[in-house]
Amino acid sequence: MSRGLVVAALACACAVPAQAVELPAGTTLAIRLTTRVSSHASRPGDFVGAVLIAPVEIDGQAALPAGSALPGIVRETGKQGGRASLRLDFPELVDESGRALAIRARVLAVEDSRESVAPDGRIVGLKPIRPMPSRFVTLLMLASYAHPVALLSFEAGRLAMRAAERPAIDYPPGVELTLALDAPLEIQPLMPAAPPPGPDPALAALARTLTSRTRAARLQRDSDLTNVLLVGSRAEVESAFVEAGWTRARPMCLRARFHGLLALATHRAYKPAPVSRLELESRPPDMVFEKQNNTLTKRHHVRIWLRSDDRLGEPVWLGAATHDVGLNFDRRDRVITHRIEPRIDRERDKIVNDLELTGRVVTASLVDRPDVPRRSRNATGDAWETDGRMAVVVLRPAPAGPGQD
Repeated sequence: MSRGLVVAALACACAVPAQAVELPAGTTLAIRLTTRVSSHASRPGDFVGAVLIAPVEIDGQAALPAGSALPGIVRETGKQGGRASLRLDFPELVDESGRALAIRARVLAVEDSRESVAPDGRIVGLKPIRPMPSRFVTLLMLASYAHPVALLSFEAGRLAMRAAERPAIDYPPGVELTLALDAPLEIQPLMPAAPPPGPDPALAALARTLTSRTRAARLQRDSDLTNVLLVGSRAEVESAFVEAGWTRARPMCLRARFHGLLALATHRAYKPAPVSRLELESRPPDMVFEKQNNTLTKRHHVRIWLRSDDRLGEPVWLGAATHDVGLNFDRRDRVITHRIEPRIDRERDKIVNDLELTGRVVTASLVDRPDVPRRSRNATGDAWETDGRMAVVVLRPAPAGPGQD
């Protein structure tokens, strides 16, 4: 849940002292690296910077606010069974008030990563892979464009080629990880001075009337749920997502499709990769943003449509956000598609958290929509579930740069 939404839930009297709460072992912390770390360039003892990107709450109380710093170190680097390995340690958390807390935590997962994480928190790289001659790559990629099943041949052929490559683990600033507490943590929750305002009544009413489902025009099937409403200019929306580490997706074309298939087959990222076409009221999206780590197999993404409605002269944008977590081969339509995380509210909340961390959010609220289905499937058959609420986010303009009025 976002920081603004957590604070809104704590509309209690601030004169009442907050009682200490305990975060149990196993509590997860979503963090983002602020420094680069790698298995080949980092050394044990090197500093690793990170920031908490989603608030942690317990029993309706905000225990740890987003924005808290996690100064860490590289514990060890090396190889394990021929694979690159990396262990990071984050022994302390410092919140925005300067309060420092000693924590015992280990890396549980690396967001949208091609690497795996061992039970002890060690990040383990890919098995050695074998690159293919460029002409062979080109021929198979063109065949994949003609028929996606050829991509499976690409994977098989890759293993028969020469010159093994041992991919290193290399994470630039912006890569996100999940930590798990290995021991309980007692903490005094921070109480807000005042709850933020709720959604504008007109915006809340609008959110309940907007189209709730996108549609795959080629397949003639309903697909993703609309779950984010943004208020602000096009420039404000674009700059907020860019500041939050998201990338504009490229339009679908032969060149983009080629690079996307190549990225899938070689287990690499293609950060501006196009997305499949979904329409809202027979219109393609006006903007598409995505966030990847180091593999196109997994990515966060949101399609955004401009609405004709406005609020005090500001444009209103409707978004449908889902999280790709793997690949499927659709036998019915004979295409390779991404598989989505069924709990789509997590992607809605991630967008709010990411935008709030930029400082560009005026208000963020959840609006209930009683008529929205709680469970359904997208156009390619993936199940999804939701609480039915829409995030309504009002953005503020970006700060003026040097030399700007």
